[in-house]
This record gives sequence, structure tokens and C-alpha cells, in this order.
Amino acid sequence: MKKYLGFFFVLLLLLGCGTTENKENTVETEEKIPYWQATSTGVKNSLRGLAAVSDSVAWASGSGGMVLRTTDAGTTWQQRPIPGADTLDFRDIQAFDDQKALVLSAGLPATIYLTKDGGQTWEQTYFSNEPGTFYDAMDFWNDQEGIAFGDAVEGRLLILKTQDGGASWHPLPYAQRPIALPGQGGFAASGTCLRTVGEKQVYIGLGGIEASLFYSFDKGETWQKTITPLQSGVPTAGIFSIDFLNKNEGLMVGGDYRGDSLTNINAAYTTDAGHSWFPLRAEHKPKGYRSAVAFLQNGWVLAVGRESADYRKVGDEQFTTMEGQYYAVSVTENGESAWASGAQGRVARLGWR
Repeated sequence: MKKYLGFFFVLLLLLGCGTTENKENTVETEEKIPYWQATSTGVKNSLRGLAAVSDSVAWASGSGGMVLRTTDAGTTWQQRPIPGADTLDFRDIQAFDDQKALVLSAGLPATIYLTKDGGQTWEQTYFSNEPGTFYDAMDFWNDQEGIAFGDAVEGRLLILKTQDGGASWHPLPYAQRPIALPGQGGFAASGTCLRTVGEKQVYIGLGGIEASLFYSFDKGETWQKTITPLQSGVPTAGIFSIDFLNKNEGLMVGGDYRGDSLTNINAAYTTDAGHSWFPLRAEHKPKGYRSAVAFLQNGWVLAVGRESADYRKVGDEQFTTMEGQYYAVSVTENGESAWASGAQGRVARLGWR
């Protein structure tokens, strides 16, 4: 979705003064400490798809065709099954409110489903059973225009676009798609290796032999490439997640998904809209492999991984470890609330103490 604009993020420091929101679980002062407040979903599925709508509303999706929704801040979760989809793995979900959402499956068949009534009914708006098809993530610039990408087929990434809120999807012509290196692909770990920014920007992070970043300033019609310093060289390492504080300043995370102990260069930043990226120094970076990163509206940063998680507050030079083992983190469009999801049906809401 079109992102909020925040405080200035320059070099390795997140500068600015903390804003106050005297509401539980929304953005607080710098003196407050964030923590992940666990909820009970009642399921044991792996949940890599996550969409934070508000402090009360969130959607999650994952293995076994699972789709979940809460409208009461996680006190209760409702399963929203899609008929005939119980074998699919919904690695990404995009939600616009408590009624409209889209889910994207990874692997074959490649499908996108749309609901407009809170998950009571679903419409299949995309289907492909072409060999080699594997979609990693999707994101939207606004409530009508969105994009999805998948691993390369015949040397070029798969790119889908919609202009009607996901009701229909159209592939980008082959010649316009980014060229991937042999064996290179995305990581469908959290739905955030693809990120839209502002009105026209979009970024795709890959891994494997090279930690490549493809970026476009015209909604994915034309693409440029840069090589980032994130860990790469093996199929299990690369760029896993990207987020931007504003149109120019962003952060990417990743590493080697085999574990924290195998991860070294796991974070890099840009101040020029993604043209160039620089690694965070060892003492400033997150503590291990990270599959998702997100900015809150006051400039704080949240990063999560399957073994550990951390945060970075305004003015800090380094990340602070926090409890939690999650795959995905999602922040609401206004940047005030955040949710995390992971293995064994885990979903948590960000709290402050």
C-alpha cells in the first residue's frame, strides 16, 4: 500500500523526537519499550502472510489454505476458508479493511483469491499451472493499483499487475520483465521482498548467487538493477524484506535462513531511493537472520526472524533484542500499529510497556 511519510533516516541514525499517542498498543514515546503481545488463533498452521489494517483488524494467511481475520484486536480469530484451496500455501495477503482482502499462493497452482465480504465468499481472480511458476509476494500503491512477482521463468521474473483492486491481473510482457541470474529467486518468507513506495516506486529483492535489487519508478513498467551488500552466494541467503521510511530512505534485511549463527551481513540502508545500498556496521545491525522489517510512523524499526527479533528506536545506533520468533511483521498504513506472525499459528500485536 502507499506508505506513510516519517522522520528523516540518514546514514546509520534514526533521528527525530518521539511523538506521543496515549493509547494502548499504538505509537508511544521513546521511553516506552515495545513487546510482542501474543494472541490465540486456535490453529497450528505456518503463517507467513500478514496484513495489519488497524490496531483492531488484521488478516493472516499460510499453509493448508489457512486464512484468518480478527476484528477485536486478536481476542478472537475467525477462519475464512476458501473452498477447494486447503492444499495451497498462501504466502502473502493484502487487506484493505475488515471486508476486502486478497491472498496469493506460492507454488503450483499459482492463484490469487479476492474477498469483499470479510472472507465469507472468495473469487479466484488469477490462476496459472505453468511449470516453474512460483509467486513470492504482492503489494499495492493504492486501493486499485497493485503488483505481484514470481521467480524467473525462461530467465525473467514473472510480473503481474492489477488496476482494479485485484479483480483482474495482467502479466507484464516478457521483454519488460527483469532478468534474473541462473538459479536466482525471491524468498516467499513474509510477503515483503516486494515493496511499493509512494505513488510509483516498487522494489524487488532477490537472493542466491547475488543479492540483487530490481527497482522501478513507473509502477513496474521499466526496471533497473543494483547489487546490494547483503549476504549471498548460496541458495539460502539474500534479500528477504524491504521497507522505506519515505521515498528516499529505506532499509533491507535478510541473511541466511538456515539460522542466526550462519548470518553475517543482514541489513543495508539507502538514502537515494534505492540506487545504492550500504551495509550497517556489525555493532548496529539486527542480531541474526531477519525475514521481515517495517517502520513505525515515529521512525522506530521492527525486525523479525524465525529465531529472534529486535527493534530500533529513534536516536539509537543499534538494534535491541526483543522476545519473539516470527516470520512476518506488518505495520498499519498510518504507521501506528503493528502485528507479527509465524510458525504454529502464532500471531502477536505490538504492545508498549
